[in-house]
Amino acid sequence: MAEHRLRFVLFLDAPGLWVARGLEHDLTAEAHTIGQALRAVMRLVLAHADFDVRHQLDPLSTFPAAAQSYWNAYAAGTPIPLEQVGVAAPVGWDVHAAFATRLPSDRPLREVRPQAGDTASAGRARPAIRRAGTSPAM
Repeated sequence: MAEHRLRFVLFLDAPGLWVARGLEHDLTAEAHTIGQALRAVMRLVLAHADFDVRHQLDPLSTFPAAAQSYWNAYAAGTPIPLEQVGVAAPVGWDVHAAFATRLPSDRPLREVRPQAGDTASAGRARPAIRRAGTSPAM
């Protein structure tokens, strides 16, 4: 049985730029392919874990968990078998990855409207901020 568990969410951040983001420990690596991104973040994990063990610390204990938006992206994503992208989980590590169908930072923009009693904006209208392609009547 694996001693440590790691889950990674992968997403295309820009054309040709894949990001692998750790969930249990907030580590990130970028590369041109999914496989390269996963291999890069695994090298980072192993380097930090080895350092921590040499200094009598729990592996990766200095890295907190990722933000909830990354956990949500992983849960809604498509699982990726590591073997499919040429990545092997290190001995003692239970590693899983999922491709995010939405960027973790994709959130609908909220509309900004003057508040009742907002004297700073009295007499002048502030435009509502909306995501491009949405209708004003939401």
